[in-house]
Amino acid sequence: MPANKGTIFIIDDDLGLQNILSIALRNAGYDVVLARDGLEGLRMLEHLSPSLVISDIMMPNMDGVETFQRIKERLQDNGIPIFLITALNRKPWFADLEAEGAVIIQKPFEVHHLVELIDRTLS
Repeated sequence: MPANKGTIFIIDDDLGLQNILSIALRNAGYDVVLARDGLEGLRMLEHLSPSLVISDIMMPNMDGVETFQRIKERLQDNGIPIFLITALNRKPWFADLEAEGAVIIQKPFEVHHLVELIDRTLS
């Protein structure tokens, strides 16, 4: 098992994707913490210091865009990257999110490419 590279916080209501990403990231040496939606994610972030956050855009209770807006300043001030994943086709407002520091990953994606991107981002 590789040495611990940091904690990845995944906010996503898709339990299957949570499991796939958790396995891949743990195998790559990361700790993984999971939340089912933006509201749960916000509560958990009060007591969590992740190395990187991955949030789905389309979720119940609070979507990933609102979650990003509510967490970006605190996390980005601490140098913590935020990735947003989505099944949506490219939208004009994606550029606004990217200008605010989000990295947008469109589904479907290759899990090993996402792990490589996380490795590069955190190295």
